[in-house]
Amino acid sequence: MKKVLLYFLFFSIGYSALAEVAYEVTAKAWSALGSKNWDAVIAHANKAIRTWGPQARETNRRLKGYASSKEAIKYGNLNEVGTCLMLKGDALRQKGDIKGAIAAYELLLRDFKYAQVWDPKGWFWKPSESARKNLSKLNASAAPFKLKVAKRHFTSEQLKLPGKKGICLTMRKTGEPGSAQQNMSKLKMVNPYWSYSWGWDQVPSQPAKVEFVPMSWGAWSVDGLRKGLQKSVMPHIQSGKVKRFLGFNEPDKPEQANMPYQAALKYWPQLEALKVPLCSPACANPEGINDNSVQGVRGTWMKDFMAEADRRGYRVDYTGVHWYGGTHVQHFKEKMRRIYEKYGRRPILITEFAPADWEARTLAQNRHKSHMVLAFMKEVLPWLERQDWVAGYAWFSFGIKEAVGHTSALYDKNGNLAACGRYYRSITTQNPDGDQSIGR
Repeated sequence: MKKVLLYFLFFSIGYSALAEVAYEVTAKAWSALGSKNWDAVIAHANKAIRTWGPQARETNRRLKGYASSKEAIKYGNLNEVGTCLMLKGDALRQKGDIKGAIAAYELLLRDFKYAQVWDPKGWFWKPSESARKNLSKLNASAAPFKLKVAKRHFTSEQLKLPGKKGICLTMRKTGEPGSAQQNMSKLKMVNPYWSYSWGWDQVPSQPAKVEFVPMSWGAWSVDGLRKGLQKSVMPHIQSGKVKRFLGFNEPDKPEQANMPYQAALKYWPQLEALKVPLCSPACANPEGINDNSVQGVRGTWMKDFMAEADRRGYRVDYTGVHWYGGTHVQHFKEKMRRIYEKYGRRPILITEFAPADWEARTLAQNRHKSHMVLAFMKEVLPWLERQDWVAGYAWFSFGIKEAVGHTSALYDKNGNLAACGRYYRSITTQNPDGDQSIGR
C-alpha cells in the first residue's frame, strides 16, 4: 500500500483538477483490488474509461511509441485509463469472467497501449505488457476452444513438404501487376521448396523443384467451386503434380475472402473430396485474441470453424496461420505453440508472416527497423526449421514502399535481394541456421 500511495503522490504533483480526479479514481481501483473487492474495481475502472477514455484514446493515437521517463508524466489521463483497464481485466479474471477479462485487456492493447505507470523506485512499467502476458495465459487455458488431438488421415511422410521454406507471390497474367513474368524471377531468387499464389492455376514456368500448392482463395457457390476444382485442380492431383491444398484466405477479414465460418463449413466437404492433405483456412486472427499481430481483425472465426469441423468429423490436416506482429521473438514462438496446441496439434503451415507496424503511415514511422527484422529472422527461421510440428512457412515480402511492412521486404527497389532476402535464401534443410553473417 505504501508503494501505491507514493505513486499517487507523484502523479498529484502538477496535475490539473481534472487529472487529480482521474488519479483519485485509479487510487480507489487500486485500493479495491488490494481488498479483493472485484466489483468495486470494475466500477471505478468503468468510471475512468467513461470520463477520460476519449481524450486518452486520442492521446494514444498521436503517440508513435512509449514516451520517455521525462515525458510520460505529461500523459496523465492516458496513464490512468490504461492502468484502470489493466485493473479491470485483473478483477474480471479473479471473478472468473474470462471473456470480460480478455475484452478489457484487448481494449487496453488496442486503444491505450502507450499508457505507463510510475514506480517509486524511479522507473515506469507498462500496463499493456501485463495485459499481453495475461492474455497469453488466458488463451492457453481456454479449455472450451482446445480441440482433442486430431486424428491423422495421412502419414507424416505424406504431410511433409519437400522443405519447410516457401514463398508467397502472385502469378497473374502478363500485363497485370504482380504477373508471373515479374515475380517468377523473385521466386527463384530465394530458392524455396514450395510456393503458392493465392489461387489454384498452374504457372507453366514454375520450377520443377519447387512444389506449387494450390489454394481456394474463397468460394461463393457450391457449383462454382466444384467446377473450378474439377477443371483446374483434379487433373494435377491425378498426375501427382499437386500433393496438398490450401483452404480459404483470411475469411475473417472483409478485404479478403470475407465469409462466415458456416459458409466455409458448407464448402469444406468439396475440398476434402480432393483426397490430398488439406490446410485449414488461414485467418488474419488465428487465435481469437486481439494482439498486435492480427491486422486489427477481431472475432472468433477460427475457433468457431475448427470446433464445428471437429464436431462434424471433417478432415483438416494442417492448421493455417497468418502472423504480422512485431520483432519480439519469444512472443512469436509462444503464439505459434499456442495455436498448435489449441487446434488439435495438427502440423501448422504459416502461409503468411512478417513483422509489420500497422500504425505506420509513412516509411519513417515504421518502428520495426530493417536491422531488427533481420535479427528476428535469424532467430525465428532456424527455430521453425527445428520444430517437428511446423510443416512449413512462407515469408510475406511487403513492397519496398509500403509503410507498414517495407522493412520486412525481401527485395530492394531494383528487384534484387535485400539483406532479409539474402538471409532467407540462405536457409536450407541442410543449413537451418542460414548465413548468420549476412547484414553485418
